[in-house]
Amino acid sequence: MSKESIFKRVIDFYSGDLKSDDIEKLIMKDTPERYKYFVRSMDKPAAESKNTFTTFTAFIKNFTRTFLKKLTPVIRLLYTFAIVIFFLAWIGGSWNLAITAFIFVNFLLIFEIAEKLTVRDELEIARDVQTELITVNNVRDEDIEISTYYETAREVGGDFMDFIEKDNGSYLISIGDVSGKGMSAALQMVQVRLLFRFISDSLNEPKEIMTSLNKNIFKYINKGVYFTMTLAEVRDKVLKICRAGHTPLVYYSSKNNSCSLINQKGMAVGLCSNGLFESSLEEFTLKTETNDIIIFYSDGLTETMNSDRNEFGIEKLKELICENSGKTPEEIKNIILEEVSKFRGYAEVHDDITFIIMKIK
Repeated sequence: MSKESIFKRVIDFYSGDLKSDDIEKLIMKDTPERYKYFVRSMDKPAAESKNTFTTFTAFIKNFTRTFLKKLTPVIRLLYTFAIVIFFLAWIGGSWNLAITAFIFVNFLLIFEIAEKLTVRDELEIARDVQTELITVNNVRDEDIEISTYYETAREVGGDFMDFIEKDNGSYLISIGDVSGKGMSAALQMVQVRLLFRFISDSLNEPKEIMTSLNKNIFKYINKGVYFTMTLAEVRDKVLKICRAGHTPLVYYSSKNNSCSLINQKGMAVGLCSNGLFESSLEEFTLKTETNDIIIFYSDGLTETMNSDRNEFGIEKLKELICENSGKTPEEIKNIILEEVSKFRGYAEVHDDITFIIMKIK
């Protein structure tokens, strides 16, 4: 095998799956997130020092201690021992011992990374399962056209959406946001969705379903779990809507060429088990016309922040809908995602983003 061929294979191995924006992402997004991960666990300094060197030394000491605490006890001991041996060998000029210690340190790091990669693989499987659970497919309705989007702030999230075809010819469209983030919110989301589907089998009216869901959440799901939700029954271009503390729907009227918010009353599910929840729910009936557009969304969309901590905002969303009302839901979705991506830049993703775009045929 020629030297050029070997060189090309080495280059392909290291850069074959490297994307153009991977380095920018590492510097602008991943590094700050990992830094915050350690800083959150660091002890707060007893008092601020005016001496820069003293402050820097204290920070390095605190950071190193936090890093070592994240390692398992055995790995922590062996890692510290290997580092000490490496520096002593380096100072004493014993390069064979220094190289041995260096190799041992790398072996320990590989061992820790393997554990991390195993966890990441499991999270990727969990994410795929969750995405499959909430994916809206094969909407068979001659009156509506739908496009959906789901993005988690972490590997898994607490947002959910569903589309249920009923025997009476109607459809139930729901979107919700379970309190919290990460794995705990994802597990609770699965429980909530299963309970919602079970209740929906026997009930049709949004207010009845929401009321039953709130009662049963205290029976079958851990205490302290609550979530916001919007549920709409769709039948013959008429929507019957209930909103339990969730973000208001955006409604584009083709007749008036304008966007408005459907913002009726309602408190989050799981906050109270008495009649206060039921009495707070307000059902709203919306009669739509051809080319009208309705947007169901989670607050992660409108509250997306840029590096200056400014929010994307509801007005920008309404503006995009009005400007692109003649396009298909899929085209509108792609435009919204492009604008959100431009606005956010390399800022940290703070919340899950979920939305449903429904257009009346």
